Amino acid sequence: TGVASEVVPMTDPSTNGEGPTLLETPDDPAFMAVLSRRSPIIQDGFDYWRSKGWPDRLPGREDIDPMDMSTLLPNVILLDVRQGPLDFFYRLVGTGVVHHLETDLTGSWMSEIEHQRPPSRIWESCERVVTTQCPLLSSIPYVGPHAEYLFGEDIILPLGDESGAVIKLLVFIAYIQKPTPIA
Repeated sequence: TGVASEVVPMTDPSTNGEGPTLLETPDDPAFMAVLSRRSPIIQDGFDYWRSKGWPDRLPGREDIDPMDMSTLLPNVILLDVRQGPLDFFYRLVGTGVVHHLETDLTGSWMSEIEHQRPPSRIWESCERVVTTQCPLLSSIPYVGPHAEYLFGEDIILPLGDESGAVIKLLVFIAYIQKPTPIA
């Protein structure tokens, strides 16, 4: 996800060549193994979301309190999901994400952003979470303005309404710096 997504396969070090990882069942060992190698931002974002009712029910926007996750807010994106035709609206983009994008996508439709409309990886990842109603971990090469970063890793988490339909996506993004050479 990471907002500046590409259609090319990912090969960054955090994935060991793996593609996006979907959590299909609670505590799925494969998903949890990948999650354990992710940054604290990604792990804490998942733990916060899971604490709001999953897997018994899909958490809703009303379950999410920004005050409960204030340290994670710079790394958050909140997307509204529109059905028929499918699209994603940037409701909130955290300041840390804006810093890496050098633009604030708040108030934009994903379909109107050239490198994010279908068939981009970010679109396909969001669509997959809406369809499966399951969290998705992914990682993308860093294409932002700061040369010291290597890749971004993210987790896309579904938020539902009373009927269980996914109406929002809660995304946590961490930007990973290149290793510093030892002198």
